[in-house]
Amino acid sequence: MSTFGGPQDLGMAANEDLALFTKADLQNPKYAYLFLPAPPPGTSGLGRRLNPDQYYFACRWNYAETPREFLRRALARVENPANGRVADARPVDWGPHPSTGRVADLSPRLAAALGLDTDDIVRITISARRAIPVKPSLRMSRAGHGSSNPHAKPVIKQFIKSPHCSCRNGASIDKIVLHCTEGSLASALAEFQKTDGRQVSAHYVIDRNGDIYQMVSDSDRSNHCMGANQNSIGIEHVGSETDSLTAPQAAASAALIRWLLEQYHIPRTNIFGHDFSPGYCRPGGTSCPDRLFGPVHSQAAIAAWVEANV
Repeated sequence: MSTFGGPQDLGMAANEDLALFTKADLQNPKYAYLFLPAPPPGTSGLGRRLNPDQYYFACRWNYAETPREFLRRALARVENPANGRVADARPVDWGPHPSTGRVADLSPRLAAALGLDTDDIVRITISARRAIPVKPSLRMSRAGHGSSNPHAKPVIKQFIKSPHCSCRNGASIDKIVLHCTEGSLASALAEFQKTDGRQVSAHYVIDRNGDIYQMVSDSDRSNHCMGANQNSIGIEHVGSETDSLTAPQAAASAALIRWLLEQYHIPRTNIFGHDFSPGYCRPGGTSCPDRLFGPVHSQAAIAAWVEANV
């Protein structure tokens, strides 16, 4: 495999388009997320307008077996067999050229997330069961075959189960709560597994380098925001009280939030900092999420970050 697409791919001509998408798709909300808001200077094609932070790929398709319209509606499972990392991604193009000796190209972000370098082996699985319906599907409460979510769930580096969770008892997920660990990754993972401590947890923990760990299934309630756990997803971000998000951490958080918003039909206005979450009832409040999302500890800073990044 190799990587392709985006402003830095000088191997693509400035006017080079894609085999599976046209400029009309820039206005289609199902597909617009694949592209940058504006074409890079000096370009007119879709190839270099691809957003390199999204998960997409190209293969040398046989259109008799995998027609273009099927590919436009499909998601594939992309795997690095050397380390077992997997992610869902969308096919966007035909390639690479046979002269390269390769049979697949991945987006830069997808390759990095899977730990792949040029000429590494990659396994791609695509089937009719993973196709996304053309018409909007019925609302789904969790991931599964037929999901209409246009965003692939970011790679989860490791699922480390916390014992501090419980059943939602049928409650729907309607908000996301953002946290700061106020400590290291190791201390957060340990705290969420301790049986003799505060018995707290979170659904996800995002490290400074962008790695995402999951500790509680979305379908279960984690103990992350007293009084607001029943209907929420909790995302911890590794950092101290004075840290800002790192660039990889911010990108990973935004990608995860985009997926969660679509997957559970959560309004964008229902993303809160821990201290500002509706229902939060710890006496005295908390400083969390500190200044990770802006220079001021406020819900306005959270909203501004969401508007700029998600």
